[in-house]
Amino acid sequence: MTQRVQSVERALALLEAVASSEYPMSVPELAATAGVNRATAWRLMNTLEFFDLVNKDARSGRFSLGAGALRIAAAAAADIGGWAQLVCSELEEVSRVTGGNAFLEINSRGELIVIDECRAPSLIQIDIAGMKVPHHCASVGKLYLASLSEDMLDDYLSKPLTAESPESITDPKVLRQEIDQAKKSGIAFNFREHRVEWCGVSVAVKNEQGRDLAYVNATVSSHLVSREELHAFAPFMKSIAQRMSDRLIQRNG
Repeated sequence: MTQRVQSVERALALLEAVASSEYPMSVPELAATAGVNRATAWRLMNTLEFFDLVNKDARSGRFSLGAGALRIAAAAAADIGGWAQLVCSELEEVSRVTGGNAFLEINSRGELIVIDECRAPSLIQIDIAGMKVPHHCASVGKLYLASLSEDMLDDYLSKPLTAESPESITDPKVLRQEIDQAKKSGIAFNFREHRVEWCGVSVAVKNEQGRDLAYVNATVSSHLVSREELHAFAPFMKSIAQRMSDRLIQRNG
């Protein structure tokens, strides 16, 4: 290609800088990384945000990848074997092994959105799709909090943590310990912390740069499993996430 659009090149360079960074970056940092003038970078980042390709944190002004980038990646993967089919088969396995409902979730502007699910063949059904669950009361929410910068996490922990159930963690020090563990392991748990009727285990599906791309969650009736039995699903769930990450990396490569 001998003719290229300079503004598009610069926007893609900025988007690549966001995707390659290990932490959310400011516009000056992105401009320096991508070799783009600061004023131009501001305009282009606002455009990328409009199309949901990046997320801008309202407090820090730093940028991370948006759900629009995942939608584009998912659409591209569908042409070479099917991201949707891959997700379906893995979710079915999660549901079968855990006996719960399996969900695939993504982060969009700090909101965790269910984009696919597989229901367990059980009389006890738990549906979290569309439900607003505070991050500190959910296994997926804890993984999301683990992906935040220290400043953003400190800001979250400085606010009151609501007690959604008698088992909710409302002590920020205790919650930080769980978040730190989730950051190290890539897996998080919730045992009756949102509703006493259910519990959950979640794992992060990561891209080639090690950033969270999506989350796989198994939500199970707490009448069917104990805390110990829930934690025993950890090796299986981590293998599911690794399989999905490996396949996505291979396809993108």
